[in-house]
Amino acid sequence: MADPSPTARILVVDDEESVRNLICRILSDSGYDVDDAVDGKDALAKIALRRPNLIVLDLMMPEVDGWGVVDALRKEGLPTPPVLMLTARSDYETFARAVRVGVNAFISKPFRLQELLLAVSKVLAQSAKPDEPVETERRREVRRVLYAEVKVLAKDGAPMAMGELVNLSRGGAQLDIDAPMPPGERIRIAFHTPGAAGPLDLHCQVLWWRGSASRRVSHGLKFASLTPAHVENLEKLLG
Repeated sequence: MADPSPTARILVVDDEESVRNLICRILSDSGYDVDDAVDGKDALAKIALRRPNLIVLDLMMPEVDGWGVVDALRKEGLPTPPVLMLTARSDYETFARAVRVGVNAFISKPFRLQELLLAVSKVLAQSAKPDEPVETERRREVRRVLYAEVKVLAKDGAPMAMGELVNLSRGGAQLDIDAPMPPGERIRIAFHTPGAAGPLDLHCQVLWWRGSASRRVSHGLKFASLTPAHVENLEKLLG
């Protein structure tokens, strides 16, 4: 997927110098305008001076951690730049909290460089068109721009593929994988975080697909057979 804004400004926040420098170099080589911050306090100062289009944010940092940065931005009362959170804590509670406070992408450390670039591209692309519906029947539903890796399973639970959830609503989601699935096919998606299979193992029906063999194929999914627990967890994630 081509990023519609290759000169987007990105702020990379990580207290590990080697990780921060690596991410900055990769993003700069990909054509982005990149700045960096050594911790949360430094990040907030730089955001005040030059607001980025995206923040790549480490969670665990001294003084002001990733939660503190997100909380401070929300209290400003201004539109918050999209946030891609990097963390070695990949448990479900951390993931769910990140989604609830408005994080747009969640990537576990250690991460693949291509995974990071794909997430950056997709979050920027989706954030540029926040009013676009996932599919017509859900155009009035609350929708979260959200990038997260998910496992794609057949209806009987047999593994099929790994994919990326691109956004989420109470009624369904957009899923990107390598090959098209026919409309009407029944599948399951499970969030790829430890302990998440119970809270977020969701039955879905494929409504549509678009794309080509040369790139990831996007699918519109409608949730089916949601239990009260599933509904409760979706409500929590959507705030």
